[in-house]
Amino acid sequence: MSDSDTVKESRRVLCSIRDHLTIAHRNLGAERQSVGLVDVTYHPDNRSPYLNYVSPRRKTAWIPGPQIEAGIDQLRAHGRTPRVYYFEGLYPPIFAKTLRELGLTVESETALMACKLDDENMPERPAMPSEMRVEFPETQEGIALWWYVRNNAFYDVITHGTEPIYIGRDLREVVLGNQVDILLYRYSQPVGVARLTFNKSTAHLSALSLMKEIRTPENIKLMYKIALYRAAEQGASLIFTSGETETDRSLSRQVGFVDSGSIVCYAEAPGNVEPEAEDVHVAEPIFILR
Repeated sequence: MSDSDTVKESRRVLCSIRDHLTIAHRNLGAERQSVGLVDVTYHPDNRSPYLNYVSPRRKTAWIPGPQIEAGIDQLRAHGRTPRVYYFEGLYPPIFAKTLRELGLTVESETALMACKLDDENMPERPAMPSEMRVEFPETQEGIALWWYVRNNAFYDVITHGTEPIYIGRDLREVVLGNQVDILLYRYSQPVGVARLTFNKSTAHLSALSLMKEIRTPENIKLMYKIALYRAAEQGASLIFTSGETETDRSLSRQVGFVDSGSIVCYAEAPGNVEPEAEDVHVAEPIFILR
């Protein structure tokens, strides 16, 4: 593949990820309004940073500062912190300079990892250790167990992303085929969970946690392999995720993920705005790259 083809493929992957997250945020109740060359995403009931932001409109290669500022003013009118998200790799470096000139600073950067699922890269069914088994809960009781494991202090979060978890929608999303939850057992004890969300041909590994005492490189890779295989079974041709540490990202590379750019967030300095409140229905994003 030539350098030109590589760049085009990288941009296609980023566009697919962007579209997946856009739909996910809309399904969580966020509204989107076009203001010139930018889109303003706003949630009327939740102040989560991942549901309230300005982003470049699709098929735009360059956005002048005044256009970005108009979107920021619209977001501010909704009582939200001025915040701009964009996918590095889809816009030139000078775009960041424009944001800095508007008084914004880097708030976060989420590294993206992606894996194509096709005939040349089709994951095999992972070999399970004799003491382990995997389940895909499809009942309210099973999903409640998933939440218990996910929120238990004895478990470490491994993957992070930008798709907030909505408490109470789980069973509906599973039935509709928009979500697959994964429960890993060691003997009779649940020791790990993962979540896949789907949009057309893309899958997002949006959560992955393992009990601390079994958090080994091999077990982390096992969870990745289970997620890859299940995503392929569901018909996904692309799966993406991210990791909190370079170690975790390195393990994801070993099972087929590749570095695929990042999502960069610029926001007004914290000292200039009031703290944003949490909402009890839509969880604050727990997948922030730290």
